[in-house]
Amino acid sequence: MAKGKKTDNETIYKVMLSVFSTGNYSETARQLDMPQKTVEDIYKKNIEKEEFAKLREQKKDEFVEKATRIIDKATNLMEKRIDLATQHEDELEEIIDEIWNTDKKEMNESKKKMLVSKIVGMQLYSLKELAVTLGTMYDKRNLAEGKSTENTKLDVNITVVE
Repeated sequence: MAKGKKTDNETIYKVMLSVFSTGNYSETARQLDMPQKTVEDIYKKNIEKEEFAKLREQKKDEFVEKATRIIDKATNLMEKRIDLATQHEDELEEIIDEIWNTDKKEMNESKKKMLVSKIVGMQLYSLKELAVTLGTMYDKRNLAEGKSTENTKLDVNITVVE
């Protein structure tokens, strides 16, 4: 934008929509090919306007819906992986033992390590990345909904058996 030039309504709308969607001035500036400072100025001058409050809520609601869909998919995938891993855990352990017990003439050490590594990746341990993603999506969705992102409450039920 040229210095001192009035920004048209279409550009203002594009800036506000992009910032609401990306949450990032520099990404919006890159997308719209304009200086980051201009994006920041437009955003700060227009954020309190009612029309943009509605737009911000709409974008927030869209994000919450998308996050919920991703969480549902990740939860379903985790459940499938856990079921599959528990079904085949004993078989995988037997295969790993067989590999380690194979004679060096039949299979060298690096080949053994590679095969064991692939099998371990099939085991339950490979859920780490999915769990991190799931936790991140829960936090982001809670933030978008204005909820807490930390759980400080701990419920412990202890049953004493005599």
